[in-house]
Amino acid sequence: MISEIGNRRAFTLVEMLVVLAIIGMIMAISVPFTSSFGKGLRIKTATRAVVGIINLAKSNAVTFRKNYSAVFDVKEKQYWIEDDTGRLYEKKYFLPASVSFTVKGDDQADPVTFENDRIMFNASGSAGGISGSVTLTDKQGDSRTISVAGATGKITIN
Repeated sequence: MISEIGNRRAFTLVEMLVVLAIIGMIMAISVPFTSSFGKGLRIKTATRAVVGIINLAKSNAVTFRKNYSAVFDVKEKQYWIEDDTGRLYEKKYFLPASVSFTVKGDDQADPVTFENDRIMFNASGSAGGISGSVTLTDKQGDSRTISVAGATGKITIN
């Protein structure tokens, strides 16, 4: 109901309070749904970043016709690319603070199953015939495993 004050039209205080109450109820209902939205976002983003580096190492090996490796430092939570002389390609990358190289539920298991914690790709794009995986886990316990098939260099996320 809109009341008229002189020649001006306005909402009453009761109408404004009802609208604010409705908005408050909608906000109260939607907050639990939106708060869980970002819950698994860190692990997904970190996994995609690591897969991107692995893909780049593979692509560089094929393009430049020499070995490139994706290297993982489990303790420092870093990963990077090296060429066959051990020279750093671009820079080292860090995992987010809430994500680490660990196997969910087994702190003693090796999260990087490749020899010397590195995936070496050759000019054909294969990982030297050796298959392996890299496992990431966040503080909430969500885990992702990146697997690389040795013969083909195919990268999958589980």
